[in-house]
Parts: sequence; structure tokens; C-alpha cells
Amino acid sequence: MNKVSIEWLKLNFNNDLVIVDTRGTFLYRFGHLENALSLPIEKVISISNNGSNLVLDSMQAQNLFGSMGIDDTKHVVVYGEPMDPSLARVAWTLLYHGHKNISILDLGFSTIHGSGLLPITKEIPKIINSDFVSNIDNSIRADESYVKSKLNDPSTIIVDSRTPQEHFQARIPNSRLQNWEEGIGLNGRIFLSDDELQKIFNNENIPDNSEIICYCHSGTRASHKFFQFKYASFKNVKVYDGSIIDWAQRRNPLR
Repeated sequence: MNKVSIEWLKLNFNNDLVIVDTRGTFLYRFGHLENALSLPIEKVISISNNGSNLVLDSMQAQNLFGSMGIDDTKHVVVYGEPMDPSLARVAWTLLYHGHKNISILDLGFSTIHGSGLLPITKEIPKIINSDFVSNIDNSIRADESYVKSKLNDPSTIIVDSRTPQEHFQARIPNSRLQNWEEGIGLNGRIFLSDDELQKIFNNENIPDNSEIICYCHSGTRASHKFFQFKYASFKNVKVYDGSIIDWAQRRNPLR
């Protein structure tokens, strides 16, 4: 789940990569990186009965990722845009289902397109289906019951990845505001540097040995914050994918 540069992708473009465009089908059709496959965020989300956006189950993930030619021999490179956290939710979903050989391209598509650094095309590549096997990693996901068990745990920090306006309107009790936008890089970069992220969390007095649980409205911005913490060398980080929708629909207290 490392970040890769344009230079790295250029050097490895013809290797055994699966390049994933997360910007949505409409934008994809107007141009995408050569050999990239479209994977809009709605395909990696399962809507629960209470309206929360949960991660796919194993069978759904195996069918989806297998249909894209992803298996344990493939290196997946995910790209999107800096102000759209969808790429993080897609990347987190792959990690949750056990695909560790994954990278995020740390430059937005619009910047790449404008610079001419990589070929852009409208052609849709042919796909050879593969056998994706889901090996769920529960260590990076939290559900409602787990969050409730950690509300008063001093070793756990529950992080609200939304905006200040959302946070002060209604939030999970004892959660701390960490707007996901604070971790976006400059000049088209998806993330700040690892050192810059570490400095932000140090300044907020968030120890790197803490357990971190990230939430937002529907689990997408929380996924971006998840990677921010991981790149800042935090080891124990989880996404509450149901987030505030799930929390509120289950009639849990809000502050």
C-alpha cells in the first residue's frame, strides 16, 4: 500500500500491473491512463438495510476483483484526484480483502493529463478474468460494536475525518476532529509527505502507538485518513466503514 510516483509508473508500465481508475465511469470514458480499468466507488460498497456504506463481503469481492483480472500475482496501482477520496476507499477495500500488493499513484489524473507525463486514451483494455481469493483482514476494520467498546479506552483515538461544520453538528462521543483535507498534498499530490503527516499528528498530540479508528459520513473520507495515518507510521489503524450513518441509525448517542 505504498505510494508510487509517475516516474515509477513509467518504468513499470509494461510490467504485470492492473491500473485502476477510480474517478467514475463518465470521466473514465472521456480519457484515462493507458491500460487502466474503471472501478467507481459504488462498485466497492454494499448498502446495508440502514443505508450505511459497508465493505463488500468475500463473494462480492471475489467476483468484482476477479472480473478485473486481479489475483495475488498482480500489482494493483490505484489513481484518482486529490479532492476525491474515492481512490482511498477502493484501495482500502482491496487491503481489507487481503490484497497487499497495492500502490496509490500519488499524483492526480488532471495533473498527469495536463503535463503529458503519461499517455491518455479512450480505449478500453481487454480483461482476462482471474481467480481473486478474499482473505479478510479484520485488523483494519471496525464495526459499531467495536467502536462502542472503545469509546472510553485511553489507548484508542476515534478520529472524525469530516469537516469542522459536520463535526460540531453531530459526532460520535469522545471523537477528535481530523479533517481529511488537511492531509492532501500540493500541486496535484494525493497526500502530504510522510514527514508532513507525522508532524500534523504530533502537533495534535496523537501518539503513534495509539489505536486509531477513523470515521466520516459514509466511510470514504475515513479511508483517506486511514492511509494518512499509515503513511505517518501508525501501525494500528481501522476504518469504521458504516461511519456516522450506521452509528446514528442504530440510535447511538451523538454529541
